[in-house]
Amino acid sequence: MIKPLDRDGIAIKYKVDLKGYIKLAMNALLIVRDGRVILIDPGTADFLPMKLRQEYGLVIPVPLEETLLGAGFFPEQITDVVFTHLHFDHASGAFKRVPGNIVMRFPNARYHVLREHYKYAMDPDPFEADSFCTGLLKYLDRIHWLEEWDIDGVTFRVFNGHTRGMVVAMIQTEKEKICFMSDLIPMEIFLDPAIWCGYDLEPELQRRERREFLKILDPRTQLILFHDTLKDSVIYK
Repeated sequence: MIKPLDRDGIAIKYKVDLKGYIKLAMNALLIVRDGRVILIDPGTADFLPMKLRQEYGLVIPVPLEETLLGAGFFPEQITDVVFTHLHFDHASGAFKRVPGNIVMRFPNARYHVLREHYKYAMDPDPFEADSFCTGLLKYLDRIHWLEEWDIDGVTFRVFNGHTRGMVVAMIQTEKEKICFMSDLIPMEIFLDPAIWCGYDLEPELQRRERREFLKILDPRTQLILFHDTLKDSVIYK
């Protein structure tokens, strides 16, 4: 649910239903760097309970494996999966159901999450408790902590307004700087500081974090927009 001060303006750009809801995308990011193939936020699983799927109107028109194949990769080639946070729409897609079990969708990958966020997600605020998919983590042999991961040209910045310990990935290439914005700026409309989301744990904190982050961005930074259905990225400044 979007909470705009200018609802009519948003309705022109996005289709808003009578309840104030709009359709959201799940735009993951694939990074190939230093011999590693890194997937950030693989989206939602296709085996979630029917009640949850109906509540959120979840639709997966193209399997994640097919999307990866279009980029030239098989699931077995993914070396690292990064969760910006453990809400089901960002993290549960890292798992799949097979007959009689649930397994890692990327069997050769290391799964990374911020330790601070993991601890919070195991005992979250009741406001967002139903949004977490931490139960799936039992299917991992090991969780790898982002704090302990050092990869050249990739850093992570922590934010607490949407949920505690969410990260934004900042990638420096030879030609440009790219930021995977997760739910700090999930859609282009959130570049407007007046816009906030009904799913934010602390909306005012989230808005303040967003404003402060945008002030420090380098010129021509590319922002990857996880939930935007109209465009998956924008160039800021």
